[in-house]
Amino acid sequence: MHPILIELGTHDIPGLGTTHLFLPTYGVMFAAGALAAWYWFVARAIRIELPREPVFNLAFYTLLAGLAGAKLTLILVDLPYYVEHPVEILGTIRSAGVLMGGLVAGAAVFWLYARRQNLPVGELCDAIAAPVALAQGIGRLGCLMAGCCYGVASDGWCAITFVSAAAHEQTGVPLNTPLVPVQLIESAFDFALAAVLTIAWRRRPRPAGTVLWLYFVLYGAGRATIELWRGDAVRGLWFGGAVSTSQLFSVAAILAGGFFLIRDRVRRTRLA
Repeated sequence: MHPILIELGTHDIPGLGTTHLFLPTYGVMFAAGALAAWYWFVARAIRIELPREPVFNLAFYTLLAGLAGAKLTLILVDLPYYVEHPVEILGTIRSAGVLMGGLVAGAAVFWLYARRQNLPVGELCDAIAAPVALAQGIGRLGCLMAGCCYGVASDGWCAITFVSAAAHEQTGVPLNTPLVPVQLIESAFDFALAAVLTIAWRRRPRPAGTVLWLYFVLYGAGRATIELWRGDAVRGLWFGGAVSTSQLFSVAAILAGGFFLIRDRVRRTRLA
């Protein structure tokens, strides 16, 4: 674990006072994942003969919306705390936020901008599914480096132990305690999902949008399951801690994806 990639030292900043500056490893990994997904998505769009500039802008606006949505969801799930301590909102800059909230916000902007530019929404949705899974996999490696999104205590052979005081200060991860390596588990799952979605995309399933709905179902099921071994509460817990915010989003994703996959299959059967 290496939460701080580069130390920039302590500096006096007008309005903020003495501030410790550093380049977080998580931020670098997140940026790497976002850029990899961006490049891959644009390359795919060009491959299916869509215009480069609007597709490039589409990816940019979707990324911004995803970032904003993840942060906003994080604040909303613990709104009473942030109302009482508004200055702590600045601390969310260092946090990944609630990923599922970011996906919802990004998807909304993706759909709206694509429609406004008269781009084929279904085909673009299919093209972006695997790149999103890839970005998530890379981002989870950043979570491992930062110590965030950590797992519950475990005495299993694959448990990992965090020892960085900086990570504990930033994320609250327990130190010197073996934990389930949920970051690595989800990263491996995301990479495998990207491979499955790539195979599906290359087969050009019809109607357009099928690969996206497959992503909804598979990612939702995987994420809801992995959440069972999460030990942090920052993403929000409901019903006495039995269900997380991400699990609620996951169930919604499974239901939505399953509905459209079944609907499209029924339609194809009727037309056959």
